[in-house]
Amino acid sequence: MRVLCQIGVLVMMLSGLNQTGLAQSAPDRYWVQFEGKVAEDLPDGYSTSYLLDAPEAFLSARSLARRSQQSIAVTERDMPIPPDYVAAINAMSELKVILSSRWFNAVTVATTDSTFDPFSLTDLPFVVAVKSVIQIESDAIDLDPIAVAKRNTRDHGNTAAAYGSSWKGLEQLHGDWLHGLGFRGEGMWIGVLDAGFEYVESLPVFERAWQEGRILEGLDAMNSQGGLFAHHRHGTSVLGTMAGFLEDSLIGTAPDATYVLYRTEDAYSEYLIEEDYWVAAAEHADSVGVDLINTSLGYSLFDDSTMNHTPDDLNGVTTRISQAMTWAAQRGILCVTSAGNSGNAPWHSVTAPADAHGILSVGAVDAEGQHAPFSGWGPASDGRIKPEVMALGVQAAYPNADSTIRHGNGTSFSSPILCGAAACLWQAFPAKSAAEIRAAIIASAHLSTSPNDSMGYGIPNLQRAFEFLDDDGAATWFKPSQNDPSILVFPNPTTSWPVRWQYAGNQSPNEWRIVSTNGKLIATGLIDSWITQEGVLQGWVHGPAQLGPGSYLLEWLESGEHVGSSPWIWSPQ
Repeated sequence: MRVLCQIGVLVMMLSGLNQTGLAQSAPDRYWVQFEGKVAEDLPDGYSTSYLLDAPEAFLSARSLARRSQQSIAVTERDMPIPPDYVAAINAMSELKVILSSRWFNAVTVATTDSTFDPFSLTDLPFVVAVKSVIQIESDAIDLDPIAVAKRNTRDHGNTAAAYGSSWKGLEQLHGDWLHGLGFRGEGMWIGVLDAGFEYVESLPVFERAWQEGRILEGLDAMNSQGGLFAHHRHGTSVLGTMAGFLEDSLIGTAPDATYVLYRTEDAYSEYLIEEDYWVAAAEHADSVGVDLINTSLGYSLFDDSTMNHTPDDLNGVTTRISQAMTWAAQRGILCVTSAGNSGNAPWHSVTAPADAHGILSVGAVDAEGQHAPFSGWGPASDGRIKPEVMALGVQAAYPNADSTIRHGNGTSFSSPILCGAAACLWQAFPAKSAAEIRAAIIASAHLSTSPNDSMGYGIPNLQRAFEFLDDDGAATWFKPSQNDPSILVFPNPTTSWPVRWQYAGNQSPNEWRIVSTNGKLIATGLIDSWITQEGVLQGWVHGPAQLGPGSYLLEWLESGEHVGSSPWIWSPQ
């Protein structure tokens, strides 16, 4: 990964870090490409127990639900590698399988015998290609943790002061408007694929997410000593821009989302195998059912120049990581990735996988919305607009290992800031597809009608994106009339609790009721509400789980007196 994150006035070098005396000898590693997945396509003597019409054997219920919601079929590419293939490779004492990719139908192997010729694997009837991906003496090292100080936090509500210096990145995208409506990522799962998450277990900025069970361990694709929470702090900084919650200091763009963590980047070297690590993690993230993936990584040139990409490779299908990210997007995952920090370097262009199809590659701007000189330029080599959008990547707030909040530069920050905000938008429209959320974000950007090679479609306005996605009447929330006593309900129909509502009249309702169409009282409760920045009242209704599907009236009362009502359809999934 070439540097995508510049911390303060120092550059956080995530490539080429030399740890003298700490490296251990590592075996050569190779990509082994297989042929055939379904039983009828396998060579004689090889079999598989997996069936395309029984996907529950290899995909989680959440992953299948994401596909079903977006009308995405399970295909052969989703199927696992035939176990007989892997068993045949594992039976060779000269090799060890260290990674596998169901999407590519391939494995990455490490040679344990220097005299073994890995290219002889093509003699096997199911192997079609072998390619070197690493040839170095390097291995990830474990770093001793440091003690961190914790501070007490106070609840100040949804105010700019409570967000501290992280407010600017959210406000620039009009994500503060979504937060004000209560959309802060709840229920959305975000996979974070990065270099390491040192101190995430102990920093106070993540304490709230841990306590609520919203930080989950995915996998360390390198299977290294120390695991996810060692080796580097880059992932910690990236995660903090989304998941962080430290009142008066930093609140991330999706502080209520659930995060699944993956370590895919070797911070001590730069070799093609790191793309294989990413593929393995992305497939795992797909299988457990993440909704979004953030990738603050980028690849162009490697320590072994024979592995280098070229600008012509940036077509979304040539590099392995870009092809895999394209496939992830086709599976209903909203993929958000850094555009890269090569804007003022000889490479100049975005880096893989920012060239992938159907994703959001994110460049960096400053607080005034000007293009950061380091932010990678487009277009893709096939002429597509890149980057798609921009977000704050200059003096962006992030959590440091000493429990302080610092500021840094890089598209490593602009990507997660946008990713978290996109999760909040999708939370508001759970029935929409990843492609629809992506399209609305692009259409809302300030250069959407006149994109260019440095800024793409520009800086999104998520309040406008909300309006584009609205087909239930909620867009009237933008300019509520103080003379209109009606109560707006969203979404309507509703498939799950809670129901959100807004009221622009002069009364102050303190009770809600669900009433059947024949006037029977079904349920009642006290109102949880607050005043929005537009000066109108909004709140939530958490109704009974056993409520049967059908048409109802939602009524609001003040001290027992009727304030207003709204026809409402309850259609649980």
